[in-house]
Amino acid sequence: MSPITTTGDDPRFALIIQPTGLFRLLAWLPVSTPRHALCCDTARPVDLTTTLTLWVDEDAAAYGQQPNRAAHGLITLYRPTPLPYLGDVVLTGTPDTDGNPHGLSHTQALALVDLYLDLATVGLLPRPRRS
Repeated sequence: MSPITTTGDDPRFALIIQPTGLFRLLAWLPVSTPRHALCCDTARPVDLTTTLTLWVDEDAAAYGQQPNRAAHGLITLYRPTPLPYLGDVVLTGTPDTDGNPHGLSHTQALALVDLYLDLATVGLLPRPRRS
C-alpha cells in the first residue's frame, strides 16, 4: 500500500466508514466531492457539529445496502437518536459558502477513529477493581 500524498502543507482527508466496520482515510483534494467518495448520484449532508458533516447515499436503501452499525455507534456521540444509515458514509468538515465540504485534518480524522474505538471497546477490557 502506498502512502497518502497530497499537495500543500496541510493535507486534508475524508473518513469513509463501511458497513463492515472498515474505516478508510481518503485524500480530500480541491476536486473531491462526497458523491465521488460514496460512488453515488446523490449524497445528502447531515450536520453533526459546526465543523463536522456526515454524508450518506440517498439511494442506499433502494440498492439494498446493509446498515452501517459502525457509523451508527460513532454518530450516537453527536446525535442521541441517529437514523439507521445504510451503506458507506463519509465524514468531512462542513461545506463552505459554495457547498464544497472542507476536508478533515489528519488529527481530526484519527480522533474520530479513536472515539469509535473507545466506544466499541467499552466492557471488553477489564477495569481495575475498586477497593
